[in-house]
This record gives sequence, C-alpha cells and structure tokens, in this order.
Amino acid sequence: MKYVSSFHAILETLRAGSCSGTLYVTEDEHRRGPRIREILEEAERQGMAVRAVPASKLGEMSPEHRGVLLAVDSELRRALSLEALCGGASKVDASLVFVLDHIEDPHNVGAILRSADAFGVDAVIIPSRRASPLTDAAARSSAGAIAWVPVIQVNNLRAAVDALKSAGYWVYAADMAGAPVGEHPMSKKALVILGNEGKGASRILREAADESISIPMRGHVDSLNVSVSAAILMYEYRRAHSG
Repeated sequence: MKYVSSFHAILETLRAGSCSGTLYVTEDEHRRGPRIREILEEAERQGMAVRAVPASKLGEMSPEHRGVLLAVDSELRRALSLEALCGGASKVDASLVFVLDHIEDPHNVGAILRSADAFGVDAVIIPSRRASPLTDAAARSSAGAIAWVPVIQVNNLRAAVDALKSAGYWVYAADMAGAPVGEHPMSKKALVILGNEGKGASRILREAADESISIPMRGHVDSLNVSVSAAILMYEYRRAHSG
C-alpha cells in the first residue's frame, strides 16, 4: 500500500502505530475541517512527519484524496506470523481464524477485515499471489480496521491450513452444499475458509477441511456476497461462544 486516503483509515493507521511514513495535508487551512484537524493532532502525538502541499500535488499522488493523504514507507507492520499463531494455539481456549482463498476484489477484502475487527477475529490469512493486495481501496472499505486486524500473507494456503490444523484448529470450508451453520456450535478453535468470489474455495482447500458449512437462505438469489457471508459466519461463531 502506498497511499491511504480515507479519513477513517488514516486515523486508525496512525492510532495503531502500524507504519512509518509521511502525512501530506492541503496547505489551504480553510479546507482543513474537523476530521483533518483530528488527524493532524493524532499525527503529532505519534511523531509522524507532516508536510503541507498544494491540493494539486495531493491530486497527483492520489485522486481519492480529501485534503489529506498518508504515504507509507512500507507495508503495515503485522504483529503476528503464522508460526506465532500456531505456537500460541495451545495457550488459548478459543480462537477464530479466516482464510481468504484468492479473493480478488479489494472492497470485499476491506469489508471482511472490518467485520473481522468487529467480531474479534484473531487473524486473517491471505495468499501472497493471485489475490487482492492490501490497497488503498481495501483500507477505505475496512474503515480503518486494516490497521488493527492481524493479516498474515503466505505463499501456500494449503500449507498454512495444514499447520493450523495440526495446531488444534477445526477447519471449516464455506460451501453452499455444506451443513447449515448453527445446527451445531462451531469448534472453539475454528478456521474458516472463504472461497473466491466466482469459483468458491479451491478443491485442495476443500479437501483439507474437516467440515463444510453453509448459510441457510430462503430467497430467490442463491448466493451472498463473500463479505456478507464472512460477517454472518463470524457472528455465528461469537453467538456460540459469547462467553
């Protein structure tokens, strides 16, 4: 991610202290509304470098700007690795992890991360290739949650799923032919695989699953947006393990 443009995403990224970079703000102080002033105050608290530039310069950097842009020097720092997640599994009673199997739309990824933050998902695992990168569009759609949710990028999703399975996670694949979620409580240590928008979960990941689950529906359209499905499954897990 090179630039973060939305007010929510900039503010939460600053609060999380999850990157280094420079905050660019319009030099026209009349265009600095309360949201921009709040961002500037947080940048000062965090010791972030701030530069005032013409609006035309902001437009060259990103057409999505609203008078302020956060330029990050590197990817957001992630506080969790796959090895640490597996190693800590034996120390916790409950844990929820989602695997995004080559989801390509950054808006879907962002919306999933927003729900993951709301429902306390412990980690979201994504592939390093052939999937949506963590772009500004994903950051905007996440409303800043991208700065807080541990996202683990891996080269091999099947190897990651197998490692977590060995660490004690019960693996669920979201599939329209699966058992209705809610019939039985999900495992306290649950890993949920969400498939690509068009093709669903890949065969190799479905084969790794212990169980397939579906969301019961009564309407005329036979599928839900993947980010909506993710939120429902996260809610079902929390409903079963609210304690």
